[in-house]
Amino acid sequence: MQNNNLILGKKISFPKEYDPKLLTSIDRISSRISTEIYRNKFYGLDRWTCYELSWLGVNGNPKNGVLSIEYSSESPFFIESKSLKLYLNSYHNFIASNNTVIETITNDLQHCLKSNVFVTLLNEPHPIDQRNLYTNLDHIPHSGVWDKVDKFLLSLSPKKEFNIYKLSCSLFRSLCPVTNQPDWATILIQYKGRYIDESSILSYLLSYRSHKGFHEECTELIYTHIMLQCNPDELSIEAKFLRRGGIDINPFRTSLKEFSYFPYRDLRQ
Repeated sequence: MQNNNLILGKKISFPKEYDPKLLTSIDRISSRISTEIYRNKFYGLDRWTCYELSWLGVNGNPKNGVLSIEYSSESPFFIESKSLKLYLNSYHNFIASNNTVIETITNDLQHCLKSNVFVTLLNEPHPIDQRNLYTNLDHIPHSGVWDKVDKFLLSLSPKKEFNIYKLSCSLFRSLCPVTNQPDWATILIQYKGRYIDESSILSYLLSYRSHKGFHEECTELIYTHIMLQCNPDELSIEAKFLRRGGIDINPFRTSLKEFSYFPYRDLRQ
């Protein structure tokens, strides 16, 4: 995929006034062509939390809010992160009511992404997930750190145990494909099927440490590789990336056409 038209990695002046033309999208289909990601074999959404939105109320006084953005993983495009940051920064002198801000952002994003977008203005961030539903993999023995992603690190256990498993890993790191800066995330895996060796899952996730990929691409590749290598009956992957520029990104992919989702925040976010 060509990244020449992206704002990411370029020096851009701080916007002085509201400018929807700052928004840039990335074609999902072209981003999937060069990988093993197979379209329409999963469902899900992309959720963004923007912690630094500020504008002027109708009386001219500054207002702050936390913006939550959700759109389907089947949208033809996804947002380029730096362009969204600059676009939201262009609201700093924008005079409007809360409803007008939400409507304007919704319309601009839907125009950019060619898809329905659900925008919510919050007084505070989403609650931290304190349910302790997931088995953490961070400290289990594994085969080391690899210099490239290797799906063959994943392996089923010789034991033919069949159950529902929920796993988490907060050691995940990948690289931005444009700037090469590291992106950190907690990966949540839930699957139904034969038991997958947990040390193999951790080794596989750690093999992303030098991998260049957008957040959405990494999440879809994890989903695809687990499906290809381990063939679970059901699978859901959520990547809770740490915020950069006041924005965290949370792609969610699942094999379930009908799925429930609540936007809990990871402790590190």
